[in-house]
Amino acid sequence: MLFGAISATSFGGGQKASVRRQVVSTHAWMTEAQFMEGLEFAQVMPGPNILNLAVFCGQRVRGIPGAIAAFAGVSVPAFIIVLIAGALYFRFVSNAFVHAALIGCAAGAVGLTLGNAIELSVDLKDDWLNFILLAGTTLAVTRFHASLLVVLVVFGAIGIWRYRARKTRSIP
Repeated sequence: MLFGAISATSFGGGQKASVRRQVVSTHAWMTEAQFMEGLEFAQVMPGPNILNLAVFCGQRVRGIPGAIAAFAGVSVPAFIIVLIAGALYFRFVSNAFVHAALIGCAAGAVGLTLGNAIELSVDLKDDWLNFILLAGTTLAVTRFHASLLVVLVVFGAIGIWRYRARKTRSIP
């Protein structure tokens, strides 16, 4: 039910933030660390991040039935919305207002992505390297048009190294 509501009422980066808010803050089904582990896992697996994240959260909270319910909840509303939007788009594709609306949606998507990155990083504000990695990744992709594979390898390696170094220091 939760994932169906999120899927029907938010899109893009906003979905991850909504899932985090509901799963961690509202219902306390997971800790922040468990959620971030799921988000990291969802982002490196093939397929839509929100679908991967929903399956991860559903499985973590209710096992296999939870994973199946979360998968259906995320998939069905989005599928119906895309079918309707596609039919409407092809019916009104030559309309100037539709074209202007799509340009506005593109700008909104950029804002959602940035807002999502900041919201997911703000809880980690004590570690300044997170923000440097976020800014470096953004610059590498947008300004320097670096290959996503290269960015993933370079910044992923730095993130893994940093995580392992912090983990090693915390072990007595």
